[in-house]
Amino acid sequence: MDKIKLAIVGAHGLPAKYGGYCTLAEYLAQYKPEDFDVTVYCVSSEYDEHPDNYKGVHLEWVDYPARGIMAWKFHRYGINHALAQGADCILLCGPNGGFSLPFHRKYRDRFYLNVGGVEWKRNKYNWLMRRIYRLLMQSAVRSSGHLVADNLGMQEYYVEEYGRHDSVVIAYGGNQAKKAEITPEGLHKYPFLKDKFAVAIARIQSDNNVEMLLEAFKDAKMPLVYIGNWNVTDWSKAIREKYSIHPNLILLDAIFDIPVLNQIRSNCALYLHAHSAGGTNPSLVEAMHLGVPLLCYDNGFNNNTTFNQAYYFKNVDDIKAIINNTSEENLMKEGENMKKLALEHYKWETIVKQYYEFFRGE
Repeated sequence: MDKIKLAIVGAHGLPAKYGGYCTLAEYLAQYKPEDFDVTVYCVSSEYDEHPDNYKGVHLEWVDYPARGIMAWKFHRYGINHALAQGADCILLCGPNGGFSLPFHRKYRDRFYLNVGGVEWKRNKYNWLMRRIYRLLMQSAVRSSGHLVADNLGMQEYYVEEYGRHDSVVIAYGGNQAKKAEITPEGLHKYPFLKDKFAVAIARIQSDNNVEMLLEAFKDAKMPLVYIGNWNVTDWSKAIREKYSIHPNLILLDAIFDIPVLNQIRSNCALYLHAHSAGGTNPSLVEAMHLGVPLLCYDNGFNNNTTFNQAYYFKNVDDIKAIINNTSEENLMKEGENMKKLALEHYKWETIVKQYYEFFRGE
């Protein structure tokens, strides 16, 4: 029997090193069933080596970026190439194929779209960019035969915004995040590890409520360690300069050494997740697997991901009230419950099985 040809367009490449879509592609490759032939489209400029295969899947290298406004070229190439190669299923990661998809309406049933979140609502974009992303998403949703919602909130959004009642909820896994003991080397480099601390890990952009967290913790009873890309934009640089004067705020550049990152995030007293744009943020699912107490921005999507059983905030006062009035015992119980929920709902073995069943039409 011929194998089912699956193409994955929109992840940056393999091995995974950038964001949730890459991690999804990594595990779709790792747990690929025998009846599938998988191709992943990869960004040439982001990798030093360009092998033809990885974990049994074919890699197709593309000379276009997969992020930013020019990402539509990457998607256009991937879609056109995948169709030319006879792909039966094309998993579109993000809405950037929206420019190209209307030209392939006769192949609509081959397109499986996971938009990830409501990108056009991110307030880091100006009005023009938000308008463009909204049109991209509208076109992608209407031109795709199959929709993946990574969160119940996203499924509801598909219904309310586009009248699409046929999406399938498939979340992200997070069990790659592992509890890590503090090493002497880690303690030497990060002395705050010896005491109680809160941690936040996110891109430094306004829709992640960066300033809200910094304002809440600049004089809190425990320090906040905020890990992010502080030197990318003028805005992020200005925020870092403004808040670096507060000794209670430890503002670290992004850490790509996963064992080191796990030492920090798995030993915190409180993990803050302030992303405001849905749907399921992979970093939140990973934090749930670590079993640490969670404090999440109250936006509906985060509430759905944590089954309305975490602590939630809308503003600085909410954060202060929780950290000042919640007992350590209750925080620990919440963390234990988050891990239990993660093991029940967010394991990659289960997530990948759901994807391949979806591609088979089961």
